[in-house]
Amino acid sequence: MVWKFALALATALAMLSSGIAQGNCTTLDLEYICQNTEYVQSVSAECGLACLSEGEECLEACMIEQLELSLPCIGCFGEQVVCVVQNCYFACAFGTEEACAECALANCEAGFNECAGIVDSDNDTWTNLCDCNDTNPLVYPGADGTNQGFDNDCNGLLSPDELTTCLADMNADQIIGTADLLIFLGTFDCSDDCLEEADFNEDGVVGASDLLIFLSEFGLYCF
Repeated sequence: MVWKFALALATALAMLSSGIAQGNCTTLDLEYICQNTEYVQSVSAECGLACLSEGEECLEACMIEQLELSLPCIGCFGEQVVCVVQNCYFACAFGTEEACAECALANCEAGFNECAGIVDSDNDTWTNLCDCNDTNPLVYPGADGTNQGFDNDCNGLLSPDELTTCLADMNADQIIGTADLLIFLGTFDCSDDCLEEADFNEDGVVGASDLLIFLSEFGLYCF
């Protein structure tokens, strides 16, 4: 039975490879779990087995010796162990591996999420453990490039299919920023001898519609 509890813990943690938001876990905790998911799974399962009869303090001491996580974050794993023991004893002692894991996820995942701060703000199925921008559904690990200047796949690099050709890169430094805004504002409301590059919609006037185009590109990296 005890190994099934370990399996339930590891299965619940595996769900976190889709992410964590900040509760008791700090930004550094989340980055560490993302980068070392399999190792954290292994340690949590081993410590869960060793401490099933000892409680949260035992598990916290076991994990903190092996993982570079803050004590409050590790405390969430301790609460998860207690939850699995209290809610899934029969499923794990007498049921199948799948039943044990399903019970742990159904009864204990929400509590762990609340404790650690797990969210998926942009509803892209990746929470912010490994989602480098959890406010943009086009950005998550493995996402295809959208040629909008975003690091879509969260690998820290901008590939050719992630870069974009920007209308508003007025100083040609490959980023739409404050310098471009100052140049643009210097031509705003101009209808004669205007800076051609500022008339984005080519209607002969630098006006509100051009400003909207500029704002839609502000902050982008350009190809």
